[in-house]
Amino acid sequence: MRRAGRRILVAGSAAVLGLLVAELTVRTVWPAWEDLHPPRVRLTAADRERARAVLPGMEDVRLRATDGVTLAGWFAPGPKRTAVVLVHGLGGNRAQLLPEAALLARHGHCVLLFDSRASGESEGSLATWGDAERLDVNAALDFVSARPDVDPSSIGIYGFSAGAAPVELNAAEDPRVRAVALGPTWPSLRAELSDKFRARRGRSSALATFIFQLVGSNVDALAPERAVRKIVPRPLLLMSGTEDPDTPPAVMRQLAADAPGAELWVVQGAGHGGYLDADPAGFEREFSGFFDRALARSGSPR
Repeated sequence: MRRAGRRILVAGSAAVLGLLVAELTVRTVWPAWEDLHPPRVRLTAADRERARAVLPGMEDVRLRATDGVTLAGWFAPGPKRTAVVLVHGLGGNRAQLLPEAALLARHGHCVLLFDSRASGESEGSLATWGDAERLDVNAALDFVSARPDVDPSSIGIYGFSAGAAPVELNAAEDPRVRAVALGPTWPSLRAELSDKFRARRGRSSALATFIFQLVGSNVDALAPERAVRKIVPRPLLLMSGTEDPDTPPAVMRQLAADAPGAELWVVQGAGHGGYLDADPAGFEREFSGFFDRALARSGSPR
């Protein structure tokens, strides 16, 4: 009788454990898979009309990454011959940063917006949160560097959220980048996955990390906290919103501390982005003013 009771107890415990494992898998694997395959947000006719209205001389362009992925973008020339590349966040498209691009264009800069792989009208189906996207950023830098209407010594770049990771990693190694602005960004992808898939939410960060690595994302290489140290003493602007629930200001303050000389602007009332809406005058002063100053210093007459 006792043996039978023990067998029942063991079987019951195994069943409970199996249910827990199954629930952990469902709560982790599917969300991680969705993070790697975000829904594609298509550009609309209204997006195109708005872009033509605020970006004088705008051209539809195609970029080609070294792994063969073709990226769709917009380029608008500017009288200063300085250029700023803008890289949108996860699940967005190039229209996401159109207000920022329009502001830079009004300040006389050339601007390039493009859809990262697996986004908008670009090819690809996998978003690696910065790893493969480094090739996209490099293709964008190749494009603006080769433009006859751009001074190749006066190129800046802005990355927002997940789009900030490949910007940081490229800028750390590429001397063509003379000034960098970053929206909210995590210190490392491993840290981001640990936070996003915390155990108290019934998830497993170790399992999520395995899923990312399984599809080829080099999780340990995606460490912006190391990259920002290599960007300075080139001009570096970090931006954060006081109401950002995803990347609170403390994260950006730590990144600023890791990169002595970096500028930090904390936007009152802003969340995960929305800086221009929260403080239009301040955004023009801090964001556009940053590139005005930084690229004027880096430029050279030709």
